[in-house]
Amino acid sequence: MSDRRAEIVADKHEIETLQRLYAKATDKLGTNSAETREEGRKIYHRIFVPDVQVRTANTGDDLVANGPDGWADVAENALKDYIGTQHLIGTQLAEVDGDHGEMESYLNAWHKNPDNSVYYFLGTYISKVRRYEDGWKIYDMTLRLDTSGIVQTT
Repeated sequence: MSDRRAEIVADKHEIETLQRLYAKATDKLGTNSAETREEGRKIYHRIFVPDVQVRTANTGDDLVANGPDGWADVAENALKDYIGTQHLIGTQLAEVDGDHGEMESYLNAWHKNPDNSVYYFLGTYISKVRRYEDGWKIYDMTLRLDTSGIVQTT
């Protein structure tokens, strides 16, 4: 493998890891533990630039936030009534062009309600990234809803 090809593979791996860390952080933000929520916020600060722009699309009531803490506030508010969540990142497609990149990541998010029903949100993260001295970071992200619904469990 050429050195350039190995560098591109390493860059894509680092870029894709950002979205997986995002999912982990978001689950932490959905807990009742202040300490665990703070861990989630720290991960957001690790993966996002300070002035990141984050938004939702196709949700009917689209949200927009600036900065890691702005989006953490949105996530905490959205997840506060669930008794459990899991944000699973599936297919990821990353492209690298020098110090810039883009990535699409499929999302399967499951949210357990107090009545034991489960709200599922299937979507796509569309992220723009840049390489900084301390690594790749997301500077713009859209969470697009593709479909959603409720599943009744017993």
